[in-house]
Amino acid sequence: MEQISTRIRCATPTVAVLLLSLLGAFTGTHAQAQVQTRENRVETNLRLGAEAMRSGKAEEAEKYFREVIQLAPQLAEGYLDLGLAQLKQGKLEDAVASLQTALQHNAKAPGASMFLGIAYFQMNHLDQARAALQQEMDLNPQNSEALMWLGITELAAGNPEKAVGPLDKAAELSPKDINILDYRGRAHLLVSKDSYARMYALDPNSWRMHRLSAQIYAESNQHKEAIREYQAAIKLAPKQADLYEELGDECRKDGALDVAATAYKNELELTPHNGVALYDLGSVLVDQGKAQDGVPLLKEAVQIFAKPTVADYYLGRGLADLGLYGEAVDHLEKAAAAGPESEMALHSYYKLSQVYRKMHRPVDARNALARFQELQAQRSKQGAQQLADWKKMNTATLETPASPSDSPSPPDKAPPRDKP
Repeated sequence: MEQISTRIRCATPTVAVLLLSLLGAFTGTHAQAQVQTRENRVETNLRLGAEAMRSGKAEEAEKYFREVIQLAPQLAEGYLDLGLAQLKQGKLEDAVASLQTALQHNAKAPGASMFLGIAYFQMNHLDQARAALQQEMDLNPQNSEALMWLGITELAAGNPEKAVGPLDKAAELSPKDINILDYRGRAHLLVSKDSYARMYALDPNSWRMHRLSAQIYAESNQHKEAIREYQAAIKLAPKQADLYEELGDECRKDGALDVAATAYKNELELTPHNGVALYDLGSVLVDQGKAQDGVPLLKEAVQIFAKPTVADYYLGRGLADLGLYGEAVDHLEKAAAAGPESEMALHSYYKLSQVYRKMHRPVDARNALARFQELQAQRSKQGAQQLADWKKMNTATLETPASPSDSPSPPDKAPPRDKP
């Protein structure tokens, strides 16, 4: 009996340990289940809140996100989403507090600094908005939306010159974002106005002011007025080569080829061996039927450019006028290949069809003419589509352009004007 008691007493600690182990395992499983339940509730509320936000129900979303931060008070995502819901409702101070808490838990929370900056902007706290947006840019330099808001903030602060940089970069990252393009245009316009206002204050009768007036007229296709202003600028600054180039361009558009040639000649005298000046004068001489004078200038320009450009088209035309058909074909083919779908190609193929005929190459002539007609049909189709799009945007009745003719008029009457 005593042996049995001793065995029992010896066995008791082992039973107690087993019992405690079993109880501990049960308690751990229960705690784990509670954690799992809490995580599931957090995940569910984040999902429901996101769905409410997408449905435009920011107030409902806020309730879900509030439960998230109660269940997981260290979760930065919960405070971030809560801040967004509050921002959507215009609860700016609450949004700022929530977003700041999100950043305290995770300084790199994606977008948190940007939305904090937006909240500060809406509160007109521009210095704080700028600082928050800059923090976002430090974390994510490719965030075009943050760049846009940084530019908007600088515009609101009266600093358009500081807005240009971030808005230019935002436009580079998101070139089709119409909001970015809008604010970027405003910033550049304000900077331009400020620059010209300062110019006028410094010297209201300077040649630069005349050039500005000329450029404004030119953009409005008021060529005679632009010519007058360029001539006034040249009287005040006769050594400014670019004024002669711009004057020549406007004279050319106005059909005053003699005046254009004189302007380009002055440009070339001021900047000898300038490829663009050589092209300007050489091409207008070809337009005037003075290929003998224009071809040497265009040959030098082509050597300077070292790649096919519109200068090759004019050189080809000039060489053809001089009867040098083999050389003409070489340059016209280069011009056509340089821009297969361009206006330059259109004119080059038409001229090639004429030159091939004179060289007694009928197959090449037909192929060149066929390519010209194909390009002309494409351009007519594009023009018709643009007109149709225009009609959709306007209630006014517009006349539909005629179909391209089977016997097109020579395009040489309106040669390409692009600079090389």
